[in-house]
Amino acid sequence: MRIFSLFAFLLIASVSHAEDRAHWDFPVAEVHGTAAEEVKPDRADIQLGVFVEKPTAADATAELARSSSALMQDIEAAGVARKNIRSRSVQVAPIYSEERDPGNRQILKRSLTGFRASSDVDVSTADVDRVGDIVGHLLGAHANRLYGVRFRVTDKAEREAILLGKAVANARHRAELLAEGASMKLGDLVALELNPEFAAGEADMPMARAELGPRAIAIPVHPGEERIEARVKGVWRLLPK
Repeated sequence: MRIFSLFAFLLIASVSHAEDRAHWDFPVAEVHGTAAEEVKPDRADIQLGVFVEKPTAADATAELARSSSALMQDIEAAGVARKNIRSRSVQVAPIYSEERDPGNRQILKRSLTGFRASSDVDVSTADVDRVGDIVGHLLGAHANRLYGVRFRVTDKAEREAILLGKAVANARHRAELLAEGASMKLGDLVALELNPEFAAGEADMPMARAELGPRAIAIPVHPGEERIEARVKGVWRLLPK
């Protein structure tokens, strides 16, 4: 996009003059510009699954197949299209019991007691206001493991691009106020850069993990609003009136 090309050029130009930025040989107005909006998420991603424990691997696998099939039916019955359901992992692992020395806690004996089979799925829905009901329905049926729920804004990148332009305009307006207060006029833009906090992006937030019984109580889930913000720093030359 042309707007990104312009910002990239200006950012490179400002970086190339990083050493001189604090030592301009002419008067400048160095200001920060911001723009933000609060947006309700339009998508929710749910991670959950089912696990079973049986004496043998074959029994655990067979029971998992039945439970996983039932879970898929539960998800579709909750109003989620099949294209928005994705299997994330399927595992079968042995379960051991251990006897430990009461003194040094070293393992004295380890015995195989059974097998645990698990299947996890990712569910995506645009019905963000019904996420609590969907999760409650699934946990009340065959799902017995919940990793968490993430809400997101699907057009966040487009919104950030628009806000970036508004942040630049905000910075210029502030520079004009400074110039007017100093009885000068605003000249050319000599440097423009993204705020490091904005450019770094967001860290991925970990999800809580829980294993729940068949009578799990659904906790109300609210999407709230996400704050999307753009920040820039600009330097304009100041000229005499």
